[in-house]
This record gives sequence, C-alpha cells and structure tokens, in this order.
Amino acid sequence: MAQSATPATKPLVRKVVDADPAGLDFTPVATTELITFSDLQAEFAKRRVKLFALSTNNTPHQRGGFMSHKKWVEDVNELSGGHLQFPIISDTDGTICRAFNLLEAADAAAVKSDDAVGQGLAFESRTVFIIDDKKEFRLIFNYPATVGINSAEVLRSVDCLQTAARAGVRTPANWVPGADVVIPNHYSDAEAQERFPGYTAPKSYLRFYRLPIEETSVEVIQDIHEADVQTFLAV
Repeated sequence: MAQSATPATKPLVRKVVDADPAGLDFTPVATTELITFSDLQAEFAKRRVKLFALSTNNTPHQRGGFMSHKKWVEDVNELSGGHLQFPIISDTDGTICRAFNLLEAADAAAVKSDDAVGQGLAFESRTVFIIDDKKEFRLIFNYPATVGINSAEVLRSVDCLQTAARAGVRTPANWVPGADVVIPNHYSDAEAQERFPGYTAPKSYLRFYRLPIEETSVEVIQDIHEADVQTFLAV
C-alpha cells in the first residue's frame, strides 16, 4: 500500500513544491503548469512523491475572493479533462515565499499591499523544490517568468535522485530508467568490478553500467495498483 514502503525501498524524495509566485491564479502559464502536473500526479504518486503548489493569491481582492483557488482548479480540470488532487497553498502575505527566498524585499512588501495584490502583481521567477523525507532540499529548478516549468523533467529528476540514492551511482545527461548509469570515481576499478560486474569504460574516468531494474526507481512502481495510487493521492 502507499504508506507501507519498507526501509529498503522507501523513496528518498517525498515532496515536490511548485512555488510559483509569478503564477497568480487565473494566469495562463501557471494554468498550463497545473494542467501538466495534474496529468502526471499519478506518476509522482507511484514514486511516493507528494505534490504541492504555492500561490500568493486567494485574497478577497482577487477574482473569486477566497474561493479563487477552487474556481481555478475547476478551470484546470475542465481544460485537462482530469482531476487535480494536490493542494494549492495560499501564501497571501508572502511568508512562505520569504522563507524560501523567492521574493526580493520590495516584492515581499508589495505582497502585503492590498492594491498591489489586487492588481495581480507578478514576481521574478517560477521555482520548483524537490524535498526529501528528511525535509532537506535535494534539487531546485528556477525558471524566469517567461518560461513554463517542465513537469516531465521534474519527474525524471525524481527518478534520478531515487535511483542514485538506492544504487550508489550517478545518472548521466538525459538519463531515464533503464539506461546506463555512471559509476562514481570513488570506486576503484576492483571495487567497481565487484559492485558493478561487466561495466564498460570508454575512458578510465568514465565508467558505465546497466543497473538491474530492481535497483532503479522503477522498483518503487512495479507492484503498485491504481487503488494504491488513489489512496496515496487522497492522503
């Protein structure tokens, strides 16, 4: 079941936070981001990863008042044909944004201004945090306001982090589960041969190995049924 992973298979990454102060409610790019993360939410759940979004909206001055998130989610569901099942956190005074260093001082002050918020104040960047089960940041994506977040790359990065932690390896550029991993240089050749038998080495410092599937992040999702995914999403 979704909550009963053993210590041997417990995934490293547990939370992905789409902290998007530039993406106020009912803005076009942020809407497309919610749609794509909604499309992939079951895949994140299979990896035991919780999704959260963050918005500085949801004050009485925005469209829909305190119900703006609810109406926005309805729009996302209509456009995607799906059902968004992760929370959108309302950071109306910028407290979370300041804690995550997402706002400049001037922007943080503007968030507190009813007039500024009412005008739909836009900020500088879109940021994604991948946080592990020890509440430590493992990876941060930072995009300019003009560039929407690549949700598929966030999912791939979760696979990379979980596989690297499980197998003690590195993942090369463009790696996906099933492709060769890189053997870290702290292994001597003898140690590498024992731990990764049959590895290839086009250069002495560049050693590749095809992991057994049970040592990749795919292990997490092998025996998960749709009911388990829905249970995890509902928690």
